[in-house]
Order: sequence, then C-alpha cells, then structure tokens
Amino acid sequence: MGLALMKGQPPVRLHIRCANCLRESSRELEVPAGVDLPSDAHELGEGGYLDNVPFHCGHCDSSIGKLFAISGGNSDGY
Repeated sequence: MGLALMKGQPPVRLHIRCANCLRESSRELEVPAGVDLPSDAHELGEGGYLDNVPFHCGHCDSSIGKLFAISGGNSDGY
C-alpha cells in the first residue's frame, strides 16, 4: 500500500519585467497544500505572498523587476 501525497493548488506563474533592460521573464510559484490564495492579483500582492520571492534578471544581472501579470493557479482566473 502506498502513501497518498497531498497535492497543492496548481502553480501560479509570475510574469516579471526587468526594470533595467526591460526584458520579460516568468517563474512558477508553487502553492503548498492547505494554503488558500487570495481571489485576485491585487490581494495576492497586498497579502505578503510575494514578499520573499527573489528576482534576478538572467540577461543583465539586475535584481529589480516589476510584476506585470499573473496566470495559472486556481479556477478563479490566475
């Protein structure tokens, strides 16, 4: 008999634009099981969920990026 793994919500994809070279990149943010994400992108930003997500541009080595879109996640749209 095997162990059942608790599966979290589908990953949230963050779309980030570098403040220096203006190139766009994206990264997945895994959502642990049992964590309820806010229902929209505004609440996600204000709720502190993104405070510890590092950014490092692979093109120009800048560490400053601007989040411009969120996709994936739960069925509410992102």
